[in-house]
Order: sequence, then structure tokens, then C-alpha cells
Amino acid sequence: MVRKATKRTKTASGATSMRDSPKEEDVSDQTSPQSEDNMPASNLQGAGRRRGRPSNPLKRSSESAQRDEESEAKKLKKLELLQAFDSLPHGVMLCLGTGEFGQLGLGENTTTRKKPALVTKDLEGKRIKKIVAGGMHTVCLTEDYQVYTFGCNDEGCLGRNITDDEEEFEPGLVGGALEGVRVVDISAGDSHTAALSDDGAVYLWGSFRDSHGKLGLVREYKIESAPTRLVSLNRPIVKIASGGDHVAMIADNGKVYTMGCSEQGQLGRIARYFSNRGGRRTAQLCLHPNPIHLPRLNKTSPHARDVFCGIYSTYIVTTSGDVFACGLNNYHQLGMPNEEEDFFNPVHVPLLSDRPWKMFAGGMHHLILLDEKGDVYALGRGDYGMLGLDSNDNVNKPTKLPSLKNICRVGTGSTVSYAVDVSGEAYAWGMGTNLQLTTGEEDDELSPVAMSGKNLEDRAVLAVDGGGLHTVVLACDKSDFAKGGDS
Repeated sequence: MVRKATKRTKTASGATSMRDSPKEEDVSDQTSPQSEDNMPASNLQGAGRRRGRPSNPLKRSSESAQRDEESEAKKLKKLELLQAFDSLPHGVMLCLGTGEFGQLGLGENTTTRKKPALVTKDLEGKRIKKIVAGGMHTVCLTEDYQVYTFGCNDEGCLGRNITDDEEEFEPGLVGGALEGVRVVDISAGDSHTAALSDDGAVYLWGSFRDSHGKLGLVREYKIESAPTRLVSLNRPIVKIASGGDHVAMIADNGKVYTMGCSEQGQLGRIARYFSNRGGRRTAQLCLHPNPIHLPRLNKTSPHARDVFCGIYSTYIVTTSGDVFACGLNNYHQLGMPNEEEDFFNPVHVPLLSDRPWKMFAGGMHHLILLDEKGDVYALGRGDYGMLGLDSNDNVNKPTKLPSLKNICRVGTGSTVSYAVDVSGEAYAWGMGTNLQLTTGEEDDELSPVAMSGKNLEDRAVLAVDGGGLHTVVLACDKSDFAKGGDS
């Protein structure tokens, strides 16, 4: 199937926009002037010296020892990232839902699937460890640290050279700057993809968008159609997460860096006045990764342990278990009831700081939470049943889903939600229009239903994620699952 160079597509949020076909560009990260947090240590040290003053040998010795300590810390962090990735179970990828732009990976003759279908072609025989669904594209990470993509490539989010539209409908290897890199984590949004290497480097490709159109990725208003390393980050990154059009990253020092669209406050560091693209510096401020400054609690500076993103929001869990959030709150999905719609600075969320959380999954206007006991909670917009509370009512505080027990993972699409239990059974609920729930019907499901299909009969589900129109499943043979458990 051949499409025109410019076509009308839908974003994960359901909005319709015109997207231009990207031109192949291969650039390094070129961003605005660095803040003190991002400035190389050598620059900071040199800035404080007076010309002509002799250097202090004791100071040099101290600086050398500090560099040695930092080097050892980086080696340990790299080892931790590798060990965490290597310990993950592996499986195969299945897709279902609506895939008119290739996001099912089943070839251009299959654009709709009511039940999970196995994605093969270049993934045949590959051991897949991570899967993520972008707005209209799909990304997976294999055991040998390689990234494969398929789906809509209008903004370059597949990260590979596409010579024929047919190539978008089948998985293909992302090369370029990722060649020889050991990738250990991936994330994806409406029209961008991110990858994290074992040495803490972040690679991005595609583009962010805002209400005015293309915002750019690392260069203003420019698409990056191949992986581009964020060289402006001076610290190793240990975790990445993507919203619809923004990325959040935790550095090894516990700070959270953000970049992308800030119109709803999701970056947590740009004032409302500068977040609407009108000022000359707006794109610069948005595209240059800088840290969020979390408010002090009990005279203590918080350090991030984990970060999660909804389509228009960011959630930060600290080492003390406190939760901070920023972004869109129009359905109280940040956990801030009876408050303003947007939070442009991170706020402490008491309603989410009363228990230890294992995982958050954010959709367009709702949030699904998993606690350490294996219980699932929901809050935000209730339309289409996406909260799983047997109604369409909105909820402004975390409310437990009584039918779900012993859950180990949760996931969301724009208007759907998922959960996986420790035995490898998966559940889905929410909007049925796009056939994302495995029921085979277009009816909404107001409560969790067991995901089913011939390709799941002899497989245990490891993870589920959703895009704007499709669902992605990672599953393994039940015999292998019994050997390795859900670790």
C-alpha cells in the first residue's frame, strides 16, 4: 500500500492532525546553553579559578579522588542496569486492535485483529524482553539489546530508513547510533521513541508535538529520523518514561530531567506563560533537558526512586515513598481533588503518598496504580469504563478494584487499562471500539475481563501495553513461565 507524502493521522490522544513526511537527518544533540546541572564539571571548576593563581596540589588530589569515586559509581550503576535487564523474563510479542498505520506489525493486509496475533518476520526466533506501544507505533527490545519498531513513521519515530510504506507494517531493526550499543530500556509516545543504554546514555528519535504542530526533538521544529544521543545530559540516566509528547528521566543523583511539550505543565519546570509556543525561547526551554526541582519535605530534599508518565502528566516517586506530580489534572488524575486543572510545578500528592507503590500507568485522563501488595487502584476519568469500577463515573481519589488480586504489572492505553497477575493471566477493561480488549466485540467493558485468544491458551502473559488504537502483549510458554516465575 502506498500513501501520499502528507497524510491525515490520529494522535494517541485522539486528535486529528496533518503530519509531514520526515526527511532523513543524522545529527547530534545540539541544544540551548547548559544550566549548571548540565554543565561539564571541568567548566564549573575552571570558572572559579583566577588567572595566574597556582593550583593547589591537595585540591588536585581531592578532585582526582572524587573523579575516581564517580567512575566507580558509574561502573556499579552500569552493572545494576545490566543485571536488572538480564534478569527479566523473555517471550514473544502479540498484537491486536486497529492497525491501519502498521502498528500491529502483521503486514499491510492485516489492519484489524480481534484476538492477539503473533508478530514474526524479523522477530522470528528473537527473545523479547520489553514491549511498549506508542500512539500509533510499536517498539520492542530483545535479549541481545536490539530495538525493533513498526507502525506510523510520519514523524520519524521508527528510527530507521523507510524506502517503501510496506516496511512500516513489519518489524525492522533500528541501527544508526544504536549499533553496538547495549540498550536496556525503551519508551515511546505519540510520535517519538526513547532508548536507554547500559552506560546511562539516552537516545531519541522522532518528534514532539504541541497544539501548534511539530515542536522538534533536540532541534527546534526538526524531525530526527534516526537515533540521536542526548549529549547535553552530563549525568548517567537510570530510568526513562514517555508521555504523549514528553520524556522524563531519572539521573543517578536522584534528579528528574524532562523535555518535550509543556502546554499542560507535564515538564514540571516551565511556567505557564512560557509553555505556550509564542515566546522566542519556548522551544529552547522545552527541548533542552533540565531537572525538575521538587519542593522540600520536612527540610529534606527529595530524591526520585521512580518516574511514570501519563499522556499529559508526570508522576515521581521518591526514595521516602512520597509522590509528586505535575501536568493535566482536569479529571483529578494527578490525585489533587478540587484543585486547578494544570500544575506547571510539581506538587506533593498526599492522597498518593500513603502507601508503597510498585507501578503507575497513565492514560489520557486516568491513572491506574499498583501497590506492593498486588492490589490495583484507579482514579480520574471514568468514561468507557476505563477505571474498571463497574461504572462511567469519575473518581477523584485512588479507588480499589476489588476483583483484581495478586497483580504484578499494570498498563494503559489512551482509554483502556490492563493488569497482569502473578500466574500469567491478563485482564483488560475500558473502551471497546478499537478491539483492544480481546473480547472480539466493540462494547465497552466497565470491569476487568480476562484476556483471551488461541495464541494465549498455552502462554502466560508477562506484560501488556496500549496505544491509541492497539494493544501489545508480551507472553511466554507456560512451561517456561513455570520455571522462571514472574521475576
